[in-house]
Amino acid sequence: MRQTSSEAIYDELKDQIIFLRLKPGEEISASEVSEKFDVSRSPVRDALMRLRAEGLIVMRPQRGCWVSKIDLSRVDDECFFRLALEKSVIDRYREYMKPSDITRLEYFIALQKEAAEASDPVAFYNADDDMHSIFFEATKLTRIWNLVQRETGNHRRVRILSMGSKDVLEKNIAQHEELIEALRLKDFALAVTLETEHLSKLKYQTDVLIEEHPEYFMNRKEEYEIE
Repeated sequence: MRQTSSEAIYDELKDQIIFLRLKPGEEISASEVSEKFDVSRSPVRDALMRLRAEGLIVMRPQRGCWVSKIDLSRVDDECFFRLALEKSVIDRYREYMKPSDITRLEYFIALQKEAAEASDPVAFYNADDDMHSIFFEATKLTRIWNLVQRETGNHRRVRILSMGSKDVLEKNIAQHEELIEALRLKDFALAVTLETEHLSKLKYQTDVLIEEHPEYFMNRKEEYEIE
């Protein structure tokens, strides 16, 4: 199905926000976006409204539009949301797992290793997501995976930010390999435990990220204001 102008703008801006090419607090010019896509202001406005609803931008009448700073309360909510869903999906996966899935999972781990060696966080992120999507695809829950992708923008930004550390990438790979080994042995209880530990680790990395990039995060104690 062909994308509308609004959908194309939404996808492009969202990718730039998620992968931090548009940084938290950075201004977005609606007129520049309109000019870039050669469209009227209407589809630009529609795309921006969708991004605002997802907590990825803030809009101020007569002032403009900015990429939102990362809201830690939303990160916690989105982490809980993804963890709850993915634990259930891994448990359900026991009914759908095929031997060929292990080969596919190992392929994406190989891509992760290449990305880690190249210090390419975006390539790593994509290979990581592609690996996790296998569980949703196999259990016929692709729409749920799409929902996770749509509703976890703050969580995803923290993930990509954390992947600037090679140590984090190597730990992710090790956890993925443990998960695949548990699945190979059909130990689904262990797989759920490992997945829980894997997805929960971001909470412990966030404090370090705040120290390294305080300008990217919404102040915990004060109401957020655009500077």
